[in-house]
Amino acid sequence: MFSLSHSHLPHLRAAITRAVLLAAFASTVACGHTTQVAPSALAANPADYDGQSVTVSGTVKNPTAMQMRRGTATTYQLCDNACITVIAFGDTNISDGSQVTASGRFRASFGRKQMMTNVLIVGGHMRGSGGAAAFSPSP
Repeated sequence: MFSLSHSHLPHLRAAITRAVLLAAFASTVACGHTTQVAPSALAANPADYDGQSVTVSGTVKNPTAMQMRRGTATTYQLCDNACITVIAFGDTNISDGSQVTASGRFRASFGRKQMMTNVLIVGGHMRGSGGAAAFSPSP
């Protein structure tokens, strides 16, 4: 039979605390993983990627700056054989026809009334968006 004295409790608590912190760190690292995916794959199977962090590369179409509740954003289509909508918060200096790579949280539907479909949210600390994300011109 196993007996535990009061002198062992601090060591046991420390071991449990380390185990909990290690599990939390591993969970955080695993959740931060992004998947490289094409716009056409997202458009063809949006439910498969809904809520996931993804990195997408393609050609920009119709960039438009707009003021949203959570700040200034640029919206545009990111395309290969198909297009998805990107909402990029912060400073995004892009132009029509440029090649870009964007990383963020993909949503099969987005908006108060789920009016937009196949949307990649980049940056902006939106609820459930995964926090900060990245945008960069492709080489």
